[in-house]
Amino acid sequence: MALSQVQCLDNNHVNWRLNESKPEFFYSENQRLALEALITKGRDAFDAYMKEHELRPFLSEPELERLRRSIEEYKPGSEHQKPDGTTEGEDGAVSLQYWPDRSDISIPNLDLGWPDCNSYRGVTRVNVYTQPPVDGQTHIKEVVRKAIAQAQKMIAVVMDVFTDVDIFKDLIEAGFKKKVAIYIIIDYAALQHFLLMCERANMHKGHLNHLRVRCIGGSEFYTHSAQKVHGSLSQKFMFVDGDRAVSGSYSFTWTASRLDRNIITVLTGQAVETFDKQFRELYLNSRGVNLTKIPLADPPEPDPVPIAVPSPVPVTVARKLMNPKYALVNVDAASKASSDKASAKNSNSKNPMVQIPKPQRETREGPQKHPGLVDLDLDLNSDQDLSISTNLFRKTLNVLIICIPTVICIVLTNLCLMSLFSLVLKNLMFY
Repeated sequence: MALSQVQCLDNNHVNWRLNESKPEFFYSENQRLALEALITKGRDAFDAYMKEHELRPFLSEPELERLRRSIEEYKPGSEHQKPDGTTEGEDGAVSLQYWPDRSDISIPNLDLGWPDCNSYRGVTRVNVYTQPPVDGQTHIKEVVRKAIAQAQKMIAVVMDVFTDVDIFKDLIEAGFKKKVAIYIIIDYAALQHFLLMCERANMHKGHLNHLRVRCIGGSEFYTHSAQKVHGSLSQKFMFVDGDRAVSGSYSFTWTASRLDRNIITVLTGQAVETFDKQFRELYLNSRGVNLTKIPLADPPEPDPVPIAVPSPVPVTVARKLMNPKYALVNVDAASKASSDKASAKNSNSKNPMVQIPKPQRETREGPQKHPGLVDLDLDLNSDQDLSISTNLFRKTLNVLIICIPTVICIVLTNLCLMSLFSLVLKNLMFY
């Protein structure tokens, strides 16, 4: 229902008569009837109606030609059928019955995820870039590609014509490598050109996991004779991570970035909420595009997981590891620990294992003794006795070495004192 018809249902609304000179002028019944005459009867009927009602020409020649080419027969329910290369919209089952428990505004199925931005988005900031660049500004294509490279969550693109392979490769690689959700909505008329560009992009099956492509047209006008015309999608913007938007006259084509004069605006902050709502509305009313018919290669092998290199061993630790003394200590400790665990396990078990006695080590026979040393108390047959005697000898020798100088000093001191004492006595006797 048109806005003017809804306003007529309001009892408090005053239907002011407006003409073309008023800024509020938008809807004209005469223009609607002239357009219906053009669609149903042709150009001559349109010119006759304009002349009869003395209407000011409101359509240019290119607009008239485009409307004549876009005339289609309207079949109720045909909007829910699947054209070539597309799939069903959001509501698969169409019902004419009203369900009060359901919201009047459906929720789009953004299955790859969408940032939740119910809170304040921040202060609005605006940067403007032109093509060709002025005052040393960054090129508009570079601005777009950098925004894609900086994305962390999702990228939503609405474009009338999308044939730039470089930007498309950046999008699918961001989805494949960084797991960024990629949503693309393009115009119906440019769908075939977009699919041809996808074939040139050397896509593989892994790119489709984080990519959703849909198509939509403009608003539609229906006549009483079951015919319709529709407009085109002229919106051009890119919504990144829920907090940044790039919008302007720039289409994602090679000529638009090199030859055409364009301007784009980069917005951040609360102003991007309009782009958020607009994209979700377009996504809800659009149709899905089937990309499985495009030749797709097998996904590449995943990159090998890097192996952590151990930190270098300090020099002191390396020396200890190389020293056989520490190796013997570690082996003895490990064997002792394993034996302790085994003994504890056997003692705690219900059926302990029978301990088999270890065979005693055979004593080695020492060298044969001389017959004259048989009756000596020192038994040289035992290595242990030999080591004990050797240790006693060494200790005795050490004690002697320490004590002999002390004894000598004491003796010399006594001699000196005795000689001094005798000298003193002689002197006393002389006097």
